[in-house]
Amino acid sequence: MTAEQDPIKYAVEQARDTGTLALSGLGLTRIPDETWDRGNLSGVHTLDLTNNRLEDLNGAPIDQLPNLKKIMLDRNRLRFFPHGLDISASLEYLSLDGNGIRSLEIPEVHLPCLTTLTVAKNGLEEVSSTIGELSNLKYLDLSDNLLGSLPQNIAELQQLRELKLGGNPGFVPPGRITALRSLRHLDISNNHLTELPVELGGLPNEITLRLNGNFFNETIELLAKRQTSHLLAYLRSLDAEPYREAKLILVGEGNIGKTSMIEALRGNPFVEGRPTTHGIEIHTFKVRDEHSEEKEEEEGEEVTIRSWDFGGQEVYRITHQFFFSKGALYLVVWRPREGQEANFVEDWLKRIKIRCGENARVLLVSTYADEGRSPEIDYSQLRRKYGDILAGSLAIDSKSGKGIRELKTKLAVMAHTLPRMGERISRRWLDVQEELLRSDSPYVKRATFDRICDRHNVDELEAEAIAPLLNDLGYIVYYPDDQELRDILILQPEWLTKAISCVFEDPETRQNQGILSHASLARIWGGGEIGYDEKLHPYFLRLMEKFDVSYRIPEEDASLIAQLVPYVKPEFTWPDSGPELSLYCDFAHRPTGLIPWMTVRTRRFSSKQWRQGFLLTHPEYDAKALVELLSPTRLSIRAVGGSHYFIFSVLRDTLQHLIRIRWPGLAYRIRVPCLTYSDHIGQCEGSFPIENLEKLRSDGTLELVCTECLAENDVNQLLLGFPAAKQLQQEFAMVESLRLLHGEVASIDQVLRAMLLFMKATNVEVTDCPTLFTLSRVESKAYDARKLWKEGHLLQLWCEEPGSQHPIGEPYSLGVTKEWVADIAPYLRFTAKAVSVLAPIAGNLGGLLDAQDLKDSSLLMKALADAAAPLKISEAAEEADDQLSPAEGAALRRFREMLFKLDSSRDFRGLRRVYLPTGQYVWLCETHYRVYEPSLLQLPEPQKSIDGSVEPSP
Repeated sequence: MTAEQDPIKYAVEQARDTGTLALSGLGLTRIPDETWDRGNLSGVHTLDLTNNRLEDLNGAPIDQLPNLKKIMLDRNRLRFFPHGLDISASLEYLSLDGNGIRSLEIPEVHLPCLTTLTVAKNGLEEVSSTIGELSNLKYLDLSDNLLGSLPQNIAELQQLRELKLGGNPGFVPPGRITALRSLRHLDISNNHLTELPVELGGLPNEITLRLNGNFFNETIELLAKRQTSHLLAYLRSLDAEPYREAKLILVGEGNIGKTSMIEALRGNPFVEGRPTTHGIEIHTFKVRDEHSEEKEEEEGEEVTIRSWDFGGQEVYRITHQFFFSKGALYLVVWRPREGQEANFVEDWLKRIKIRCGENARVLLVSTYADEGRSPEIDYSQLRRKYGDILAGSLAIDSKSGKGIRELKTKLAVMAHTLPRMGERISRRWLDVQEELLRSDSPYVKRATFDRICDRHNVDELEAEAIAPLLNDLGYIVYYPDDQELRDILILQPEWLTKAISCVFEDPETRQNQGILSHASLARIWGGGEIGYDEKLHPYFLRLMEKFDVSYRIPEEDASLIAQLVPYVKPEFTWPDSGPELSLYCDFAHRPTGLIPWMTVRTRRFSSKQWRQGFLLTHPEYDAKALVELLSPTRLSIRAVGGSHYFIFSVLRDTLQHLIRIRWPGLAYRIRVPCLTYSDHIGQCEGSFPIENLEKLRSDGTLELVCTECLAENDVNQLLLGFPAAKQLQQEFAMVESLRLLHGEVASIDQVLRAMLLFMKATNVEVTDCPTLFTLSRVESKAYDARKLWKEGHLLQLWCEEPGSQHPIGEPYSLGVTKEWVADIAPYLRFTAKAVSVLAPIAGNLGGLLDAQDLKDSSLLMKALADAAAPLKISEAAEEADDQLSPAEGAALRRFREMLFKLDSSRDFRGLRRVYLPTGQYVWLCETHYRVYEPSLLQLPEPQKSIDGSVEPSP
């Protein structure tokens, strides 16, 4: 009997073996009576009725399924909660997604075991108070609907752990949900919200929040990205104090009058021959819209402008971009006597646009208006090119005061368009900020900062939120996640950038083509007009590393300043045989600093560097990569060798992440060149957009014809470096089955790819705890199905360093129960697959675990999950190799809660979190942590010469 001959009979026969009665996609308007007449269905635990035309269960005798635990009615024609469930006392899971239920009213049913209810994508407008009858509900999904409110008694769902309310445009979560004492996950993504209710500050600090796809102010976005507890502390602190301060950034070439203009705006007299600005100078002044009587009252409020005057010299521009922010005003200043081109007006506009996107607000200001030369600039052409980021053009003269009043008024008008203007900020938080920024000291120790917070009644958790927020907003420089740097807060970023500029301008370092001898630091930073305290020198060097300016050269007492490397490309041999992966990235505008930043971010691979590129090698995995700018707007990445996919993917992810964080407004396109080569025409010049290749591969299309040479290209070969016909499937499930059932061994490249996908998938759900682990038994490691629940179990955390994953520290002792395993079963299976694919590179894991150990642990984890919560057909269909299914995501969050209980100190056996250059958080052992976050340098004591000057130690 086949499904085509008699689908109902076939489904019933299969149900006796699988426990799932699968009646999906049959176009049913009712469940045929013959379903129930064909034998005993008492063993059925899952009823799958998805993709039919059911308007109700139509009196189906559900009582013939006494062990029914799960009903799936997705994508039918339901208009209300289905009747006929009142006798399903064992029902645990009910899915009603994709129907037409407008009002969710639960009839008088007795569902004591129902823990999961999903009613997504229904056009749902209201939820009745009858929802409170489902007292044991743990998971409620109301996403992608049209909700306007939730009933008061939603607070009665005291067992509820996950509440999904995303995709309900305009829906604001009510403060009453803070009464849900068990709530640990709240999803309000894609609701188009601009603010959060203050009452949500009452949510537990352990909760995970999904907030993407909204329009929150910069403060909320930054706090949420940092840590949920910081956001909740902010919400709890809010009062009615409006924030009226704007950041003003002045850019332009050197010696064009920027500093004189700021002094005029501050009301100070003109000074002839004012010295050139080096680094950044920050000042404050007040502005008010003098025409506000014709406008709304709040536009007449006085606004504090904090101006950042950037030195125009080329050497500073890479560092200065760190302080550009989308929530700022920009003045592009130029001098008509020099002309528009000589002042690179359009170049500055490009830099601002690619750094800040379409939300930037830029005013063009020409200086020295009394010189008699009228400004020659095609403003209308620039406006057509750069659109709404341009707010106008003014001419001023700082000496006579011409245009200064108009400029102050224009700044006031522009300031009121900023997203943070009028934002509510706690008066206590503002008092801390103002005291810090009033300080004459360029930096403070963390202990001093804590005392300032205490003085203004800011508690410890709020203090933990304020300091990194001020860093993210550009007021201070502070890295709380770096154990070496969290003890110092730089209050004057200009003071720091001047220290960095001393290195850029050091003749010895420039002559040495970017090699900075650590013995020279005392000379560079200890003398001159500034004379930095020698105790600060290790901090400055470490901060240069955090800014992607430099990195330490292994086995040498020196660092490399990536911006000062030679212009000449060094000699090296590039392999001309073997598989190669390559891509081109074309930019709409030149991304200033791209090569230096990528050079520093990929420092863990040995390399050769020059101004337009670098060569990387990964000896452990026998791979090489070449990155170079072929033109100001085209970057090439090539990789060859045994595990070239790994290094290629690291470079590609680093590039894309760098664009996201440094140049969010930069348009770019990645293309993969055609593989065809012939002796007659050489390499084909055709190429394919990478997003098209990825879509073809996901759709199962494995061949693509090049429009240039008309040859067929293998999609897998283009993307992964190995052809589809020869590849072992790299997806977790396939790698596991091939290796365990057929004795096959996947290539290292495939294993590394699988683990990269694992980390990306888990990062979407959880970033505040390790996610890679293994389970084993206390008494014996060998897998034995007969002793599944009879011995104690150990949970071992792993260092997650890409390509070098390994177990770390003492394992946690577990009292594993079926209930606990069932709670995390989907994620346990997912992790078991990751562990299984690590076996081929077990020999590279420092000898800490061999392939058999990994195999036994993987089998144990999968067996525990299958015994406690058998995998359903529908769940298996949800699995993907690059993302967690909803069930896996929820199970990972349960694992997170469990790990927090096991390790209340959150020490995690010494693992420390690092944000990789590729854009993922990973948890690393001390050794691998130091690859990314080096310790403070122990500098030699400086020696004094006979005349008392400081000399470097030998």
